[in-house]
Amino acid sequence: GRYVVACIKSEMDKGKKIILRTENLCKWFPVGTEWNHGITRKYLKAVNGVTLDVAEGETLGIVGESGCGKTTFGRTILKLEEPTSGKIFFEGTDITNYNYKDMQKIRRKLQFIFQDPYASLDPRMHVGECIGEPYVIQNMYPDAEERKAEVVKLMRKCGLSENDYKKFPHEFSGGQRQRIGIARALTLKPDLLVCDEPVSALDVSVQAQLINLMLDLQKEYKLTMIFISHDLSVISHVADRIVVMYLGKVVELADKEEIFKNTLHPYTQALLSSVPIIGKQGSLNQKLMEGDLPSAVNLPSHCPFYGRCPRQCGECREKEAPTLREVLPRHYVSCYLI
Repeated sequence: GRYVVACIKSEMDKGKKIILRTENLCKWFPVGTEWNHGITRKYLKAVNGVTLDVAEGETLGIVGESGCGKTTFGRTILKLEEPTSGKIFFEGTDITNYNYKDMQKIRRKLQFIFQDPYASLDPRMHVGECIGEPYVIQNMYPDAEERKAEVVKLMRKCGLSENDYKKFPHEFSGGQRQRIGIARALTLKPDLLVCDEPVSALDVSVQAQLINLMLDLQKEYKLTMIFISHDLSVISHVADRIVVMYLGKVVELADKEEIFKNTLHPYTQALLSSVPIIGKQGSLNQKLMEGDLPSAVNLPSHCPFYGRCPRQCGECREKEAPTLREVLPRHYVSCYLI
């Protein structure tokens, strides 16, 4: 509770409206059932008690290694996955228990860019139809010609041409498909855009083009973005604040400059050390990041990073898992040693 208040207060002090807030959000997936009884005994705790706020107009970067729960968190806040427990507030309204019909009313304000653009596009539909489908669902631009004109206008903004309107998804490269995904997400001019590793599968040169495109569109549409990535070098270009996740929990949260200049949590330090630097390989002890990842099914009661932490002490193993606390202004860390 104190953390939530502190987060909101820090953003309000800067004169920013909180557009999205989660309180102790959890998403657990059942793993296996007892034979002949159908009773679930274990859960994979993909998101395990995340409390965050997102200010209007900012880009919140969420970073962590594969399996840390960042994609599940992004899907859960948009109700693409139903939360197990906790609360989700959008523009001050509790949407945690909204059903499909309730979400349909606000869906145009919340959009998602998927990691795999090809899997998220219908291979039997023309690209123009894919992009314009949200207009049909939301009963906007009922006139077909007017709808096509709006779609073409948006395609051009995203680096596509009118000639691409009648093409199928398989006729495009990976970077072009992601431009299609971006165009479709922006069709309804959303307030909040969740980007799930939108450039991870692309070449570095194409990544730069798409990141610049997204930043330009963010300014034009006044978007609030949650940008999910495992690549800190990408996050450093787009984010205003950075959230570091580990096994379903937030271990560090701070402004971008603070994260890179004054890294506090051992896990964040390991992530930063593993980022390749031109002319110099990261100084990370590779054994640290290549160690066995603790299971999200059988989480320890103590700090989950204990087995891989180079600074581990007896206190870290004897106490309950640490909770996020403000150690510096607007800088939150989940570690007993800080």
